[in-house]
Amino acid sequence: MAFNKSLFFIVALSSVLLSTHAFNFPAGAPAPSPVPSVNPTGELTKTAGLFGGLGSNLFNLKLEGDAAKFRAQIQHFCTGTENPVLCAKTIAPFVHGFMFDPFKALEAEMKITLNVTLEVHASIVVEVDSPATQDAAKGALHVCKSCYKNMIETIQEALELVQRFDVVDAYYKFSSVLSDRSACDDAFVESKGVTNPISEKSALVYQLGGNCLAIMDGWINNHNNFLF
Repeated sequence: MAFNKSLFFIVALSSVLLSTHAFNFPAGAPAPSPVPSVNPTGELTKTAGLFGGLGSNLFNLKLEGDAAKFRAQIQHFCTGTENPVLCAKTIAPFVHGFMFDPFKALEAEMKITLNVTLEVHASIVVEVDSPATQDAAKGALHVCKSCYKNMIETIQEALELVQRFDVVDAYYKFSSVLSDRSACDDAFVESKGVTNPISEKSALVYQLGGNCLAIMDGWINNHNNFLF
């Protein structure tokens, strides 16, 4: 049952990412179709063996010959990331074919990170404009609105660099994404007695963004031999 819920999450993301404009949103544009809520510390992370535990089945493929090699490549590619299970589950639908493409895999993870970030930004705008939102929370929400706007722009720019195979500059640019996300979280910590309404999705952004940074760091520092 947990796997079915996780797979539904990936399929929903697929419908967004298959659009040719999935990552070309202006900073002030409405977010794409909502991504289903996921507890990143729950069903996606409570078992590190979920991906390997699929046994002889990877998204209904028999793990024989090329399919088995394909799964091994994905597992190896995601080794050392912030959340290897989440990494493998999110990139697998987008890196199929006869040859594993590490750039396509990284691009897929970055696009997913962007779409979740867009969704969080849209949620923040709704909270800011809602008359039901506590005045004490609005200060933190305004900080987060600015932070997530910056994050959207940064991910878009980093994606363009990756598409030009400039992983080094993409890495240094993308690193500010997690800094901005932390600044948003800190704004709520400093607002005593205020509940953070985006904490769950913020944690998902952290794990997806951490995956992207770990992949790029592995290439830059030769920890991941896919490019060498």
